[in-house]
Amino acid sequence: MIPRHLLKSLLYLLAQHKGQVVSYEEILKEIWKDEDDAVYTRINYHICKIRKDILKIMDKKEDNTKKMENIFKTISGRGLMLNIKEKELRLI
Repeated sequence: MIPRHLLKSLLYLLAQHKGQVVSYEEILKEIWKDEDDAVYTRINYHICKIRKDILKIMDKKEDNTKKMENIFKTISGRGLMLNIKEKELRLI
């Protein structure tokens, strides 16, 4: 099980830099601090988990899956980006 505080921290970090690529190094430094077992695959695993959790709430149509991948964009070899417009964000 993934600690919720890690998922929240990752979402918060991406939201702080909305529309910008956050490097894997910065994510590791900010969220996992000095953990020896912190690796890039862990970051991508958490993003995949976030996408799946959101899709559980939404309809799992292929269109929604593609939207989720576009919202939480993986920029190959560089990092991650929250790719969403302010008007698309809503608090529940």
